[in-house]
Amino acid sequence: MAATAANDLSTVDRRMDKARVGRSPNQSLDDLKAIRRLSTTVDNLREDEMQSTYHVYHSRDNHQCVSASIDPSKERWCGPTIKEDRAERKTRRIQRKQREDSLVPVNTTDSDDSSDSYYLHTPYLAFHDPPRVLFIGSTKYCEPAVLIHNSTFWHTWKLQLGPSIATPGLLDPRGVVSWRHNGGDSQALKADDTKLKGYKVRTWRLWGETGKSFVHGVKAARNTGHGPDPDILEDEIAASRTAAKADEVVYLKWVSPFSKDTRKYHFRFHGIDFYWKGTGTVKESRTCGWFVHFNHLKLVACLPQESKTGPTVEVCLGKYQSSVAVQKSGKLVIFDAAIARFMAENIPSAFSHSHSDEKGGHDDEVAKVTAVKRTLLHQVIVATAMCMVIGEQQKRETLRHAIALAGGEGANAGG
Repeated sequence: MAATAANDLSTVDRRMDKARVGRSPNQSLDDLKAIRRLSTTVDNLREDEMQSTYHVYHSRDNHQCVSASIDPSKERWCGPTIKEDRAERKTRRIQRKQREDSLVPVNTTDSDDSSDSYYLHTPYLAFHDPPRVLFIGSTKYCEPAVLIHNSTFWHTWKLQLGPSIATPGLLDPRGVVSWRHNGGDSQALKADDTKLKGYKVRTWRLWGETGKSFVHGVKAARNTGHGPDPDILEDEIAASRTAAKADEVVYLKWVSPFSKDTRKYHFRFHGIDFYWKGTGTVKESRTCGWFVHFNHLKLVACLPQESKTGPTVEVCLGKYQSSVAVQKSGKLVIFDAAIARFMAENIPSAFSHSHSDEKGGHDDEVAKVTAVKRTLLHQVIVATAMCMVIGEQQKRETLRHAIALAGGEGANAGG
């Protein structure tokens, strides 16, 4: 890092010398612009050291684990061995048995690395499309942070987030919003996007649905008449008034599906426009890495323009590098220092209130970077990144299936 900074500074000095000797005004102006860009790069070298790196791994079926630590078994191109898979399943069975014995609730905050990991859980409820849940922690038994709703053909992703999502009892053991916090019918949910959609516990269950023990327990309680029924409310009107709501709602939209910028998504947070789009500044260096050349992404924030004719200024806040490993989606890097400076200059209200009581100076800069991880913007960045990862993967799978189907039909037509 120090050697790179020294080389960049020497390059700046050489360009400044050239700009002083025998240069036309236009050429000197171009050199000064280049010098300014190089100087900005040098200033950002220190900030690059303060960044968060997350490794996105597949977890069982459709779940994702966003971990700050590396899993060597899932880093391999072919994934974990049979022995490692068997050991992981055994560990999960032991942990599940311990949770059942201690009756650990869904939204507990106990986690070994709750501040450095996320877990994206995809609940399955037959004939329904419940939202995915992003947990702050390494399992679905940690604190829920974001509810992620998808739409047809990946056009719009709706994110409901805020401290209210972690309300005790909001999520039942199935991983969906309980009926107690249902915000109303479809019209009421459409009129107020902060309201949550609850799901009743049915008397039947299809194979593969989440919350098997919970559903069987509710069914047994209904048959015997002993125990509370989560779907029976004493006062439904009063319950609807006290039902939890999302503190904020963010929409991630696919900007131009039929254009050259097909990997461009947009969301707006506190009046600032953010874009996830394709990038060529990162690459997968391993074998067959060129297969994922067009899968890498970056997050940029567009600064407010002083005039309509002025140029748009973009600030890069994060990057995502796709992986060729079977059990790994990719690596997400969030530039915490750049985000801290960006928030302090543009959306200071987005910082957590606990930061305002801290002292100034160098410690204050470090505190800002630490406080970034506790902000809603950091959760939105991780959530939108997962939307991009899932959406792009599903698009590629759909296209591959369509090509295989067209090829099969063509072969049958040809005799």
